[in-house]
Order: sequence, then C-alpha cells, then structure tokens
Amino acid sequence: MSELHFNYQLASRAGYKSNICEIGNEVYDQLAYWNKENFPDIEITRPGIDTDLNLLHTKAILTVNGYLYPTVYSGNRLYIPNATKSMLKSKTNQIGIISFNKLSSPIIKHKIEAINITPETNFSLYEKLIITMDTDINSPILSLCGYIILEDPEVFYRVSPNAFILRLDRLNYINKLYELQRYRDIFTELNIPVSVNNPSMIDYTIARSDITITKFLSSFNSFIIDLPVTNLHLNKIYLEHSNIPSTFRTEIEPLFPMIVGSGKLAEYGKTKSLENKYTVNTLDAYYNNHLFSFLPYTNISVINDHRVVGNTYRLSEAYFLDLYTVVP
Repeated sequence: MSELHFNYQLASRAGYKSNICEIGNEVYDQLAYWNKENFPDIEITRPGIDTDLNLLHTKAILTVNGYLYPTVYSGNRLYIPNATKSMLKSKTNQIGIISFNKLSSPIIKHKIEAINITPETNFSLYEKLIITMDTDINSPILSLCGYIILEDPEVFYRVSPNAFILRLDRLNYINKLYELQRYRDIFTELNIPVSVNNPSMIDYTIARSDITITKFLSSFNSFIIDLPVTNLHLNKIYLEHSNIPSTFRTEIEPLFPMIVGSGKLAEYGKTKSLENKYTVNTLDAYYNNHLFSFLPYTNISVINDHRVVGNTYRLSEAYFLDLYTVVP
C-alpha cells in the first residue's frame, strides 16, 4: 500500500500569469478596459512554458484569495469566472493551485443548484440540510462559497451514494459571511439587509433564513468536487507562530494547502531558513473575535462586526491540510 498526497503551489511561483477578461468577449473596447468591473473573469496563462491548461481544469482546484473557484476550459484557454470581483474588492490577487495530477482519472466538479438543496425534516436549512446530487459521488470535497469542507460525521456526512447532510450551525456560518465580505459583496449577493448607518450591521434572522441559505449554497463557487478515489484521508499539520506579523514557521516542507481564520484557505510564499525550518508568509493571519460569536444565535436578531473589547483579534491558528488517498 502507498499514499498519494495532493500538493499545493502558488500559481505565480509555478510560472502562471493571470489577466482580467470577459469570457466569450474577444474584442475589447480600449476605453472599457480601464473600468475593470467590465471584465469580471480571469484568464490563466503560462508564458514560455508548454503547458496543457486542460490539466488545471480536470486535475486541479484553483483558489483566488483563499477561496475555491470553478474553472472554464474553452478553445484551449483556461478561465476563472467571477475572480476579478474578489481582486477588486480585496485589493489582492493571489491564485493558488491544489493539484490532483497524481490521480489517473480526472476530478469532476458538480455545480450545486437550488433544486439540490432540501431541509431535513423538522429542521431549518441553517440547522440541517440535505444536498442531493444527480449522480453518485465517490469521495467528495464540498466548496461552500469557496470554503473547503471535507466529510465529517458532525458537519458534512453521507446519507446515500448521492446525498449528504450539511450542518451550517456547526460551521461558524456567520463568521464566514463577515470573512467573505472582505473579498466580495456577499451581503448584496445574498440580499441580506444592511444598515445605512453601519454597513456591517445586518439582519441576522434573514441571514439564517432558508432563502438566504439556498442562495449561499448555490453561489457561483459552491460546488462538489468528486475525487475518483475510494478513500480520502487528511492530516492537519499545525504551524508555529512567529514574532513577525503574518509569518509562521514549520519543520515540514510546505507542500500542502494552508487553512487560517474561519476556515479559509491562504495562499502563501515559503523560504527555508538556516535552522532547517521553513518560513511561511501569508497576507491573512488574523482572526476577529466578534461579539456575536459568544451569544446563542436564537437570541440575536441584528448583528454587526463589533469585536470583544480588549481582545479584538488574535493571531489565527494555521495548519496545512495534507490530503491523501491510499492505493494498492
């Protein structure tokens, strides 16, 4: 028996370039190009290196500023739909690659639609929902508005060959919304009312409503990745904090995706130090201690992003997500 581990790489370090575009529009108005919002998508290229970009589409998952995104391969060109929105909102443009190239078969990405989402009997969608796909799933990875969710008996688990239970009430759902808001206008996308006086104040009841949850799960980057393996395992390899902001250390060579904050992925750079340790640098290494995190959700109707007085934020835990499968 042997283990196949699935690695991560920063796209820029592997020689990939990105450029804003509009999928399907080959002739650009020179004046329109200055308004980046006219070009919501990104094209991925690899200048100077002969590369089959279809492999990135069929045997990799791409991340944009810490969130999983689907890809489109058309006419020998590779695109990431809606990626420019995140870059304009966050003022960052990092792209990562989680490679499954060691597998003999391609991975399959199934878009989640509203029709695939139903509540469990006597529960709201926030508390317990069922995702039912049209085909059987081997080993699933759930992209939840870009957050990577793996099978877990308490959170995301199988109930049939093509159906899974998801417990958003155990996934820090509201924390994720506020984290997402830094990278896209998620409150607007989900039609969650926002105070005109405080753009961080939202209607908590609507944020947890079935209508909002359905929109959240059927977002453009909510999908299920079907890995062509019979088993999928994971190890969490925690990193050491350092005295330098946004910097971690580890004795393990950084080869895997990294998780920070409320569960988002973090693109990172790495260097090897003289003491046989690696230094890992990321732009996102802090966790906000929101006041609402310390209250039962049933007693809240309106919330904002106010943080605990005297303990507003802390250095986030960070760990590598070592995904692997065991093969004969």
